[in-house]
Amino acid sequence: MNRSRANRRIIIVVAVAALLVAGGIMGTLGPVRVVFDHTVVPVANGFAAAGATAGEALTNLSRVSSLARDNARLERENADLRQRLAADAETRSDNELLRRQLGLDVAGAPRRVGAEVVLFSPDSYRQFVTINKGSKSSVAPGMAVMSEGVLIGSIVDVQASTARIMLVTDPEFKIAAKDQDTGASGILRGQLGNGLVLDEIGQTETVKPGDSVTTAGLGGQVPPGLLIGSVQSVNTRANVVFQSAQVETEFRVGKLRFVDVVLGQ
Repeated sequence: MNRSRANRRIIIVVAVAALLVAGGIMGTLGPVRVVFDHTVVPVANGFAAAGATAGEALTNLSRVSSLARDNARLERENADLRQRLAADAETRSDNELLRRQLGLDVAGAPRRVGAEVVLFSPDSYRQFVTINKGSKSSVAPGMAVMSEGVLIGSIVDVQASTARIMLVTDPEFKIAAKDQDTGASGILRGQLGNGLVLDEIGQTETVKPGDSVTTAGLGGQVPPGLLIGSVQSVNTRANVVFQSAQVETEFRVGKLRFVDVVLGQ
């Protein structure tokens, strides 16, 4: 019974296949093929394209996610690097400050002793500070005092363990100075609230804005070549013996904490 049923199914399949072949040969399946080509094939192609697009989208999403992770990692590394650079710069600055205060200068440079400002006593006219080094540390009146590479004043009074400095901004301060670029010399004087002035410069001397002004080292205990500031402007008038120049200094009283007393060569 089962064998006869199976035989019937085989006969039916063979007959249908024969009809399809015959229809294809005779052209009677043309409309069916047209419908197949315009419905089933586009739908199948659409599913295939959608599958490909979805695959590409998933691939792109994976790439974007990977790029986002890489970008976040690079930002963290960049932040860490900036922090390390800032810390290194701070360490270098501290080391340089300590080096200057300890007098670890190159051979041939003036000997110095580091000190800390312990008293600041300016008034509306005079400008003085007191440091924690005195005669026990070989500090003596007339010695130049530096801070962060520029002249800030000179020693006027000395005790065993302290000394008083007259700042360059004091109206009574004066020192022999020169234009390092041209060699023109004069007397540098303090001007309270108005920078410094280099006056008594000969009319035939050349002084230009931007030139560096340093100590001249003419007598006393102040060596030559200590940086004071730079020329800001030049005041020249006819029929006068001398010309003068306004000098700008980087020294700021409010930032003064550590100083170097220049002991000499």
